[in-house]
Amino acid sequence: MPLHVDISRLDRLVVIVARGQITAEEMGAVKRQLFEAGVQAYGKIIDVSQGRSDLTREQIQKVADVMHGSADETPRGSVAFVIDPLRIGFPNMFADLTKGERPIELFRSLHEARAWLERARQKPPQRQAG
Repeated sequence: MPLHVDISRLDRLVVIVARGQITAEEMGAVKRQLFEAGVQAYGKIIDVSQGRSDLTREQIQKVADVMHGSADETPRGSVAFVIDPLRIGFPNMFADLTKGERPIELFRSLHEARAWLERARQKPPQRQAG
């Protein structure tokens, strides 16, 4: 599977690593896995620097809608994407489509992403308007 998921309950962190071509179905399977694990409030590092996707903006919007889930009051954790800065794609469009729903940023390295998530963890949680 081109998507590997590691859930650290101790650190309240999810790390997802993408390798190769990724499909909407694979993204949906990971979303279900995270929902079933009850980790919506955890911080997430999504490393797509070695992954590729041919999803259109409309397909990415559908993924974002599915990932948004139900209208319950469950807080959603910050998301740090690790990207290849020479490639514009899924993380850029996903961040644009979901801005304002939760803290989300794009980074060039895993180190930068972890440091940002740690700073975000130190801030008191804020409920998103919606």
